[in-house]
Amino acid sequence: MKNRLFACLIALTSYQLSAAELTEQPLPTREMHLDASVAAANTDAATAPAAITLNQDFSSSTWFDSIDLTLKNDRDGDRFYSHLYVRFDANTQFSEQPAYAVYSLIGPGVNRIFHTSSIFTLYGSSRSDWLAIDTDITDLPRGYFKLKIELRDARDGRTLAIITGNEAAALNNMALEDVYADTPVSVIVHESSGGSLGFFWPIALSWLYLKRRTHRQ
Repeated sequence: MKNRLFACLIALTSYQLSAAELTEQPLPTREMHLDASVAAANTDAATAPAAITLNQDFSSSTWFDSIDLTLKNDRDGDRFYSHLYVRFDANTQFSEQPAYAVYSLIGPGVNRIFHTSSIFTLYGSSRSDWLAIDTDITDLPRGYFKLKIELRDARDGRTLAIITGNEAAALNNMALEDVYADTPVSVIVHESSGGSLGFFWPIALSWLYLKRRTHRQ
């Protein structure tokens, strides 16, 4: 009985680990941000969280100030895109706040962490401490997805701020598909016209020309 119980516990643990791995699948992603010294040198006056126009799922002493999202690459013309660009600027009430960002895509049957950023530092209300990512969509069914961005404290992993498609319309209903499914459509055109002689029309014109020339002579 003990052996069976032990085996069940091992099987349950293995299943939980497998499930966790399935929800975190990185995508081919490139990060961009300014050098820390540049970001630190460009600090503006402090901005209170109440002045932020972006609605947010959660924010503490740190909040999202602006987000720019662009969908790219629709090579097959079906209005589903295979490349995602996201850039955000976040502010903090402190002079410095080390943080990292966790990006997730949420859709029907999908709740997937696709990128965890490197550690960067927020400097008050500086607009130079932005973080941007470029990513190709892979292993994702075609559909409409919400983007979730979570800022976490780099020192203890504590959640600092969260924003999703529920609060920001730009992050909602993103039409995405796998980059390998987004293939260009080849169009082959066969030209024809009613009443034409097709391939033989140059020969017919030559014959008509020679006939008229002979008749004149």
